[in-house]
This record gives sequence, C-alpha cells and structure tokens, in this order.
Amino acid sequence: MQRDELFADLYGRAIDALGEQPLRRGSLVIAGHCIRDLVNGLPDVLTDVESVPAYSDMTTPSRDLSDAWAKHEDILGPGDLEESFPAGAGPAPDVRVTVPSVIVRAARRVVAASRAADLNARRRHSALVLGRVEVRQDPTVKVFRESVAVFERLRHPQRGREVVIAEDTLPRLLRSLEIIEGALESRMGSFFATVEDLMDVLGAANEREVDGQ
Repeated sequence: MQRDELFADLYGRAIDALGEQPLRRGSLVIAGHCIRDLVNGLPDVLTDVESVPAYSDMTTPSRDLSDAWAKHEDILGPGDLEESFPAGAGPAPDVRVTVPSVIVRAARRVVAASRAADLNARRRHSALVLGRVEVRQDPTVKVFRESVAVFERLRHPQRGREVVIAEDTLPRLLRSLEIIEGALESRMGSFFATVEDLMDVLGAANEREVDGQ
C-alpha cells in the first residue's frame, strides 16, 4: 500500500510540476525525476508478470575497471585525463595496443553489464506496457520508451543537458506524458486515482495554445 501511494504521489507531483505557471526549468527537472522513478519502480510491484528482471548493476564493474586502471597507470597513464589530438593527428582508432589482461577483463565486464542493463530495461518496460516479458523490440514498447526518454533527458541539466523552455516544450512533454499515462492506465486500470488531473493539464495547455494564436 505504501508503494502504491508513493507511485501515485510521484505521478501527481509530475502533473503539478508541469502545471505550474509560469513553467520553470526546475519544474521540468522535478517532472523528469518523478516520471523516471515512477516508470522504473512500477515493474517491481506488478503481480501478473513472472520473472521481471532486476536492473543490472553498472556501478560495481565500472568501479572495478577504474581500480584496475589505477593499479596500472605506470603503463596506461592517468585514467582521469582524456586524450585529445589535433585533427588528423594521433593514433588511428583501429591501431592495436598492448594492455594488461586484467584491464581487458574488467572492460569486458563493463560491456556485459551495459548490454544486460539495456536488455533488462527493455524487458521491464515490456512487462509494464504489455503484461509480459518481451525480448524482441515491440513497437508499442518502443514508443513508450521514447516518451519516457523525453523526461529522462530533463533530470540532470548540469551534465551537458541544458534544460531550455521553448514554445514547443510543454506541448511536447504533454504528448509524451499522454502516451505514458495511456499505457499505464490500460494496464493498471484504477491504479491512479485521479486520471482527470492529466486531462486538466492537457486542457489548460490547449487553451494557452489557442490564446497564443
């Protein structure tokens, strides 16, 4: 029950953030976090889908690679410096170099974890949208994931993702939110107590668009 209330609260806070006037960049960041946590958490509380995979841990293999690199900096150089060369200079991308085998093994674990994370994320989203774990790319799940990604890009503006409020920002977000909400509502029925909140936000956005024309 507590988790149901949490997810409903996340949904409501996303709606509230997008409904603020004037719309602020901080509101978009809040909405991005709420939608991501909502979508990522719901598969774990579904009772009608078996074998929903957990998220793959990228932290441990990434840390292991960093630790292995640090132990061989005398050969590899500092791991916190990014090499840069003028155009046309430097080694070709396919030039082979010799590195300690422990680095190769650690890098392989990072690649494996990354691929597993991507596959498990698709499976979890398919469980949420379709009611089954689907490995193959499903068009409905693809549209759902693309809509979620619109919000995920808002979460960390300090990481090279500037949050900009343009004329089409709110309509674009509301279209994505409508796709997400529609998928969840079709799967979960009355999970959300106030679906009308979404309609209110959409209606207000439409009125603003008409007034602005």
